[in-house]
Amino acid sequence: MEKRKYESKTLIAEYRYLSENKEFRFSETAYRLKDGSIIIEYEGAPLSLYGLKLSYNKNIGRKGIFSVTSDDYEFWKSFRGRIDDNSFVDYEAERNDDIEKVREEYYKQVNAEHENILESLSCEELPY
Repeated sequence: MEKRKYESKTLIAEYRYLSENKEFRFSETAYRLKDGSIIIEYEGAPLSLYGLKLSYNKNIGRKGIFSVTSDDYEFWKSFRGRIDDNSFVDYEAERNDDIEKVREEYYKQVNAEHENILESLSCEELPY
């Protein structure tokens, strides 16, 4: 993987296995690169698991960076999101929710302004 391409990455999701024993903890962090491809970084403690098998011949090892397909990423995200008592954050979904809330507030404001304008006009002032 070209180093320059890897340096321009955007955090999109993160999973942390929060075992009481620090020797078993690990984290998986998903990034979207500038070219749109997705990578997952696996960082494991000495006694941590060897990661997750995403598809045939694609296993995330103890420490490493792996390029994954969109389907593999969606599988990883759904699998990790269902595990209780651990930390999974989908930053893309949170960002999309925030954008949708802002968009809804904007449309409400525009509709309110339009209603105020129409209420302030008399029927004789309307062009039709």
